Amino acid sequence: MQYEDEAVTAVRATGELPAVGGHERSLGQIILRQTQMTEQQLEDGLRVQREEGGRIGEILVRRNYVTEEEMLFALASQLDLPMVKEIKPEECDAELALRVPINFAKQHRLMPIRRVGRGVEVAVADPLDVHALDDVRRVLGAEILPLVAPSAKIVEAINKIYARQEGGVDLGDNQGDDMEGQADELTDILDLTDEAPIIRWVNSLMFNAVKERASDIHIEPREKELIVRYRVDGNLMEVKRANRNYINSILSRVKIMAGLNIAEKRLPQDGRIRRKMAGKDVDMRVATAPTAAGESVTIRLLDRSSVLHDLADIGFGEDHLVVIDELIHRPHGIVLVTGPTGSGKTTTLYAALSKINDVERKIITVEDPVEYQLRGVNQIQVNTKSGLTFGAGLRAILRHDPDVVLVGEIRDRETAEIAVQASLTGHLVFSTLHTNDAPGAATRLIDMGIEPYLVASSLEVVVAQRLVRVICKECKEEIPESETALIREEFGALVPPKLYRGAGCRTCQGTGYRGRQGIFEMMAVSNEVRSMILERAPSHHLRQVAIREGMISLREDGWRIIRDGRTTVDEVMRNTKDEETGIRFNTQAPASAPVPVAGGLK
Repeated sequence: MQYEDEAVTAVRATGELPAVGGHERSLGQIILRQTQMTEQQLEDGLRVQREEGGRIGEILVRRNYVTEEEMLFALASQLDLPMVKEIKPEECDAELALRVPINFAKQHRLMPIRRVGRGVEVAVADPLDVHALDDVRRVLGAEILPLVAPSAKIVEAINKIYARQEGGVDLGDNQGDDMEGQADELTDILDLTDEAPIIRWVNSLMFNAVKERASDIHIEPREKELIVRYRVDGNLMEVKRANRNYINSILSRVKIMAGLNIAEKRLPQDGRIRRKMAGKDVDMRVATAPTAAGESVTIRLLDRSSVLHDLADIGFGEDHLVVIDELIHRPHGIVLVTGPTGSGKTTTLYAALSKINDVERKIITVEDPVEYQLRGVNQIQVNTKSGLTFGAGLRAILRHDPDVVLVGEIRDRETAEIAVQASLTGHLVFSTLHTNDAPGAATRLIDMGIEPYLVASSLEVVVAQRLVRVICKECKEEIPESETALIREEFGALVPPKLYRGAGCRTCQGTGYRGRQGIFEMMAVSNEVRSMILERAPSHHLRQVAIREGMISLREDGWRIIRDGRTTVDEVMRNTKDEETGIRFNTQAPASAPVPVAGGLK
């Protein structure tokens, strides 16, 4: 922590504040002496105080005569208290801070910092809130040593300290209705009045999902209980269970948050929740579906505060970067990214878009939903209920003279036709398509009803991608040579001299992996490929030509990051297809043979 104690030291040395204009203890006069505020502004503030009441310091800040920090420094001088400009969470006693409920801490803008002798230092934005400080004294059982700090810094520290808190309310079989003694869920999605156990349990569910970097929450009713699973780095893991008696209450709470009809249980519904969690702005897409055991709910989490990545950070190799950099700077054409749901297609498109985003280009997007906020880009949110579909939005934005257009997904013939026409009329179009590989994109567009000559004329590049898990850096270890030799027998010269895996640790929750990165298959549309598209050649013929021209398959690109020591052989085999046989890697082996597992061969 950084103390502003120069003036305070001088005050303590004399035992009194210096006289200022005959008003030794006047906060307004202290602010006048220490800041650029004028006498006229002070008089205006005093006039407002006489007419409306309130504190002079708050009035001066509200009228922008001084900053909050300047007012607090003057208040600290007046009360002979230290001033804290920064609060470093790593220097705070987290156990001490967690004894004060987050609702109370945020309401009163205060947070215990650490013990000093028989007292406790408490950062507080309003040192005159003596009732709150008395409450903290009783809770902590120690004398309070106030430190004056800006409210924004206190809230920021609260978010970071309380984000480490796990817990929540247990709705297990043996819990019943007795909720006394349960800790409040320490997140900023709680309102002060939300004390119901179900509300705390659902909030806990969402907060911990963000904390664990989950991409999805699956709430699934079973015959005797409710099971909750998170999808983390592409894999599902069970995290909670609740008594079946609570199912209706939990589902109703989620529906209310998502703005859905709680009485409708026979039809699927879609909604959206937007909340702040530990300082992060998180957008959640909610989908319900009736099942034999009851309604199932899936929540997709989108962290709107996520930092956009560069193409190199996503996982593109140097050869791929050279090609795609040239293609995305072309004046027109279609750039397609393909792959299954959750394979990172949108992230790749945004990385490409941010690379060409400048003041000389007008960029408009049509998305469902708008996942990231891009500065300088006009982003349109699809709203099917009001008739704003991808096709309608794309048709409308072409009248706004854009240079670059991003369509979140080509789902139907209408959208595909407009995207093709846009590219042929001088626009660069980015979009996604659901196909298994890059060559399949051309045949998919033709299957949608687009004429082959239009596809051949407009398509510039297709990028297929998958996400593979990255070995945890905290528990990364080299695979013994005896096991590496077995893998080398299977794959020959492709296997590098050293292979790595994650041993499993607390950081990666024992999986051996933490985080994911992309592997890519990039097909630049050459003249020969265009000719084959015109002839309606099947995708496997397009693949043969593309590979002959230098295209690297998904599996080959996977071997690149295996050689770099970033992932395992099994992870690449699990996420890619053997292009020679068309059969996925079989992880089942005879009992006498070693079996590939998550971290390598065991």
